[in-house]
Amino acid sequence: MKPLIAALLYLSTHHYSFTLDSGFDRRTQDSLVETLKNYHLVLQAEGGSHALEIYERLPMVWLTFLHERFGTTRFFFEVGRGVDILGRRYMETGDTSFPLFRPRFWKLLYDYNHTLPRKEWITEWGVDFERPKSYLAALKFLMPETTPPTSIRTYIDLIKNDTSQKPDCDHILELNKALQKGLKEPALQQYLGANWQDFKDMIDNPGSCKDVFKNRNGHMAERLTQYAQNETMSYGEFGEAHTVLNSKETMASLINRTPGFEGKVATVNLYCYQCTASEPVNNWPLRKIEKDILKDLLPYCTGPFTLFDLTGLEGYNEYGPFLIIAKGQH
Repeated sequence: MKPLIAALLYLSTHHYSFTLDSGFDRRTQDSLVETLKNYHLVLQAEGGSHALEIYERLPMVWLTFLHERFGTTRFFFEVGRGVDILGRRYMETGDTSFPLFRPRFWKLLYDYNHTLPRKEWITEWGVDFERPKSYLAALKFLMPETTPPTSIRTYIDLIKNDTSQKPDCDHILELNKALQKGLKEPALQQYLGANWQDFKDMIDNPGSCKDVFKNRNGHMAERLTQYAQNETMSYGEFGEAHTVLNSKETMASLINRTPGFEGKVATVNLYCYQCTASEPVNNWPLRKIEKDILKDLLPYCTGPFTLFDLTGLEGYNEYGPFLIIAKGQH
């Protein structure tokens, strides 16, 4: 891509520096409010590597802004329902005895939520497959302490008597298959009470830890639109392979073509420049425009993070209306 003079002028006035400590300044917020007013969902890409520490803090930059300016109270991560069940327990009690996905993020969210009225708390809903560690821990948390009726004791014992310290994928799939039979038992629903829907959502999760590529984008898109359909503005953070809009198969693209969400997905892709992590950093979902990012956008990056509004820049915006360049992060 070779931007014309008009495009270069556009870039010069549509980039915004920020930090994880200060978040978006007033100019950036006002510009984002104007641009996002016609969207229903902001999807932040985890570009470069899931292992970058910035993803412990970047969600709070977006969530605080979206909560304060759009009233957002629901967000989505690339995890199963078990993770957000444990996260909600932590929000209520501060109890860290159960495993938490990205504990620093949850602590930041805990501190923020507890400055708000309870009805305004920001809560997560997991839409991906269940991870072994959080799956078993969440099931145990959902179990009442009272003795179950004889007709369903087998199912409850399968959960309560499971002492696996490091359950693997095969183990939880076998357990989940056995528990699916219990969904037909009215006594089980009565026994679980208010925890029934969470339990059912976990057991009915169509995603599988065995084959993460089998219709994974479709499953996540279906669940996310189901959970977000009554929300004015929601937030999600997923791997960049799921957020780019230039492919019809990604989760973001599928949602963007779902009734009620048509053209309403604001993807914020992320390019990592000179970043390091515990695994190789790779910007492969943006590889076709990588040279242009380095040539045309990188010169505007004077701080650790620069947000580009690409809505008016043909070519770049095929991947999504926004892009963040993160410099030297880890």
